Amino acid sequence: MGKAVIVFILGAFFSRYVITTTVRLIGGHHSWEGTVEIYYSAPYYSYGTLCDYNFNHNAAKVICRMLGYEYENALAVPGSYFGRRSGNIWAERFYCNGNEADITYCSSFHWNYHYYSQCTHARDAGVICNNIYHRLIGGSGNFEGVVDLNHNGNWGTFCGRRSFTDKDAKVVCKMSGFSSGVAVKGSVYGHLNYGTIWSGNLGCNGNETDVRYCSGYSTAFRSTTACNHSENVGVICEHTSIRLVGGSVPSEGRVEILHNNVWGSVCGKHFTSKDADVICHMAGYNSSALTIQRNVTGGTGPVWLESLNCTGKEADIQFCHHGSWDNHTCDHTNDISVKCKATEIRLYGGSGSWDGSLQIKMEGSWKTVCDRNFAQSEARVVCNMLGYNATDVKPYIYKSNYFGDNTSGVIDSIKCKGNESDISQCVSSFQSSCSSTYAIGLKCVGVEVRLADGPHEGEGRLEVLHNGQWGTVCDSDWDDNDATVVCKMLSSYPFESNVKGKAVSGSYFGRGTGHVWLSDVNCQGHEPDITNCSLAWSMGVNCDHSNDAGVVCSYPYQKRLSNGRSQSQGRVEFLQSGTWYSYCDDGWNISDAKVICREIGYWSTNPAVSYNSTYGNGRSNYVVRPQCNGSEGSFEMCRMDKLFKSSTCSASNSVGVECQPVAATTTNVRIVDGPGPWYGRLEIKSNSVWGSVCHDSWDVTNALRACESMGYKYLSSDVSSFEIERGLSPMHSKSVTCNPSDLNIGLCKLDFNISDCANRNSKAVGLDCSGGINVTLSNTYTGEVIFHTMENGTMKQWSVCYNAVDSNAAKAICSMIGYQNTSPNRSAVSSSNPVLFTNLSCAGWESHVMQCDTLRTGPSCGQKAAVNCFGCVRTFNTATGSVQSRGYPNYPSNTDCLIVINKQSDTPLKLDFHDLDLAGDGDFVEIKNGRGKQLGYFTTNVDVPYLVSKDGFYIRLNSNNADNGRGFNMSWSPLVITDAVHMGCASKGWNVSVNATILRHLYPDTGVSQIKLAEQFCTGEVFGDLVVFQQSYTKCSTTSKTSNETLEYNNKLVYPESRTPFPIIVRGYRWKWKSLETRRREARLCMLYKIHHDIVAIDKTDTLVIFANKHQSRTGHFYQVPSCRCDYRKESFLPRTVRDWNTLPPDIVSVGSLEAFKSQVAQLFI
Repeated sequence: MGKAVIVFILGAFFSRYVITTTVRLIGGHHSWEGTVEIYYSAPYYSYGTLCDYNFNHNAAKVICRMLGYEYENALAVPGSYFGRRSGNIWAERFYCNGNEADITYCSSFHWNYHYYSQCTHARDAGVICNNIYHRLIGGSGNFEGVVDLNHNGNWGTFCGRRSFTDKDAKVVCKMSGFSSGVAVKGSVYGHLNYGTIWSGNLGCNGNETDVRYCSGYSTAFRSTTACNHSENVGVICEHTSIRLVGGSVPSEGRVEILHNNVWGSVCGKHFTSKDADVICHMAGYNSSALTIQRNVTGGTGPVWLESLNCTGKEADIQFCHHGSWDNHTCDHTNDISVKCKATEIRLYGGSGSWDGSLQIKMEGSWKTVCDRNFAQSEARVVCNMLGYNATDVKPYIYKSNYFGDNTSGVIDSIKCKGNESDISQCVSSFQSSCSSTYAIGLKCVGVEVRLADGPHEGEGRLEVLHNGQWGTVCDSDWDDNDATVVCKMLSSYPFESNVKGKAVSGSYFGRGTGHVWLSDVNCQGHEPDITNCSLAWSMGVNCDHSNDAGVVCSYPYQKRLSNGRSQSQGRVEFLQSGTWYSYCDDGWNISDAKVICREIGYWSTNPAVSYNSTYGNGRSNYVVRPQCNGSEGSFEMCRMDKLFKSSTCSASNSVGVECQPVAATTTNVRIVDGPGPWYGRLEIKSNSVWGSVCHDSWDVTNALRACESMGYKYLSSDVSSFEIERGLSPMHSKSVTCNPSDLNIGLCKLDFNISDCANRNSKAVGLDCSGGINVTLSNTYTGEVIFHTMENGTMKQWSVCYNAVDSNAAKAICSMIGYQNTSPNRSAVSSSNPVLFTNLSCAGWESHVMQCDTLRTGPSCGQKAAVNCFGCVRTFNTATGSVQSRGYPNYPSNTDCLIVINKQSDTPLKLDFHDLDLAGDGDFVEIKNGRGKQLGYFTTNVDVPYLVSKDGFYIRLNSNNADNGRGFNMSWSPLVITDAVHMGCASKGWNVSVNATILRHLYPDTGVSQIKLAEQFCTGEVFGDLVVFQQSYTKCSTTSKTSNETLEYNNKLVYPESRTPFPIIVRGYRWKWKSLETRRREARLCMLYKIHHDIVAIDKTDTLVIFANKHQSRTGHFYQVPSCRCDYRKESFLPRTVRDWNTLPPDIVSVGSLEAFKSQVAQLFI
């Protein structure tokens, strides 16, 4: 009996020290903190929380002991600090002494079997274990962040206006495992929007190991309202800088360490998981490393360390027992790579992993994030974690639970700087007052794209943003699949799944500028992003801007305006699967209406929105709350606040739109590339961009409408249209459709889908609005006004009465000569020509007399009109020469002078400005060619590049009566090949650029990819119209020779003959370029001495002169390199130790003796 009793008592005794309950912590920054949840098994099998009634330090000790953490300094955290949970509250009002092995052993612990509790989840109990009462929040690693100290269970930061010193920071860093650190004020690491702000001073002297030993600790923890969290104090501890390089996401990659300001790698020999844990903690990841990969290649620089010998607990590898730096037993074939455990995140509910509601996994549960203050910096961190690591990309942000996420648990706010490698490094608040109806959503993209110079944002020339610069895409192998992927990138969910793209080639949307970034794009059409396709970031010369790729996006949702009094007004409806649906009027404005009108075809509008079913009730009014900017080509390209077809509104709330087409004027219709604005290529302005009209579907009856839109009057059958080359401007319109009652082209509809025209390489519409009337002056720019008309196939000359021509009519006549905004003089002359007009009434803006209000004929008059368009005219008939503006270097006021340089042969002329200085108050210089095409228009002081023309130059300087400048000084000469090539100054390699635009004036068939630096694969890089060669002097068959005075590098640019592997020939002509790159003269040390050691920068500015010699050969033509003078900071390529002259390689230039060379180098340090 007694034995049995003893056994029972011992059994009962040991049962009090056995953990029988499963416990977990939810919602904390770390695994050792969070809301307490305990598991109640049969028959309920679910987790629930504990109420914070009487939940104190002793209860927290029990929980931390159950989880295996250090528990003596465990903190009880009341009030749902880590976020409100849901479900059961299993217990309340129990009492622990702190020694219990299981929370259920505490006094008065009772399970709430019937789910009844007087407590709410606002009082969920939490704990912080592991003796942690300080933490650094918001830094990019374990070495920095906002200082957050816990005092008596309350977390708080320190006010930056108080005396938190570097000595205080040093102690905080010691507590974090580092040896020293400094204070960082001004909330550099973010604003904590929770917790107390401590107002006191710690008063540390820097030698303490813990802030509790500092003199002011006992009085430091007083709260203050004088500061806010924008003044939070942070620290940065003395640490070793590391980075993970080459991984697909920030949490993985080759380990590189910064030592002596040089990045180097870590050897994989003897590298352990404990070493990897330290590396990951340094990089800002709280968990252990996931994987280690050895024998990783691709590293550069030194291999700094081998055998780290870390225990895994160190805060920095500087505290591991590694050997010396600058390891010499490993090379870069044995570099180490690690993968750290990042915070689990996902985008959920969209088309794929790239878009959807943001969810973060915390303690096994997915939580959404509130859209409060969520912006681009936070979005960049998320997308970077998902592998979208381009630095110049703006992710799409969707607010108000756009994707309809029903996940329970919401993180109140996240605040990032944008450069964090993990979202855990951002400042977060888990005390959520935000519901899931405000969940944030994202769409990540691999590269920023746009469609430029199109009639709207849904079509245009494709441009990508790379390295901070916009560039184009080569149209090599460009097809509809590639275009469709681009349209997906530009579309929002769910429209990205059914948008289609049409490929446009041959710079049909005009030529771009800058780099040609991409080539050989090969998509299948299903990819979400163009970076998921096969492509080449070539930066090479597969093509130049004459082959820029374009895109036209379209959606399968036809639009119409229903139940209105005309086609341009009514209820907005879209067609899907054979049924017409309408939209709810919630959130609509004029920008949204503008997009609807454009999609229907109305391009010149003053739209309005009508609400409350003005045009009758619609079918299934879908709520979308559009956020159009007005430039979109399709409604589906607009951002929307409400997911498409996810909710409806009352039938009495259908939205309607009145497009209200507006008559076009010269502000949005014009004629260009002809002798004047009455004859040439028709252009229409849409989306602030001028574009041509495709001739294939042109209705000739629209010619009169177009001319009358520009103010041409008295026209009937005298208007004609014709095919014309599309030029360099974009092609915008496939067709123009007008009703018989539409008397102005602005009232007509345009079809902007020009993909068919592009595929056929169609020409543009040309117009002649002159009515068959042209004008000349008897002495070109002055003299009798002579009108010309065609009658029965014969050209007839007419005069105009002197009294019929006032100053405004004279201005119109000068405009017909080719120059607008003149101040002409009038005079009377005698003439035997019959009179065409006895009355001209013009307003002064007209470019042709057919735009004037009154054109009348009548009885003849005795005096005929003469006009002088310019105050001064000078004419030159030489192939070379120079000219200055009148009065140079101080041009007079109120002058309007013209300089004419006439064509002398078929060789193009080059116009070179040596000086251009204008007052900037309205004065201008305009340059045209002999065909009337404007080559340049300048109103301020600028560096003007060469201007080239085969038809001569017409240079006009116009000044007002205000301040004046110097004017211009210029020269002209025949264009030669040297004008197309520029030699720059470079220290390590060639810096030669070929201007393809100038070169094509001499050789029109030149293709930039055929220009080589001696070898087949030595092509240049396209930047604008330049092809730049920057290959090293060691490549592309470059040769060199040295003498006592000179080191020469020699090469040639070639455009090979057909017998070479390159079949394209420029007029059967082979040309080469041979150059002397540098020459050292007198006491100058040439910068191009090739020495295989580190660079020593010498802080001395000097001038380097590049010289060149001219050569002639029987087999080809060799041209002189222009002299190049560069001023820049000198660098000399020397051994790391300047005294170690024996390391100089044998190919260094000989200067007579080593001592002489050393003497010259020493002069650079003076």
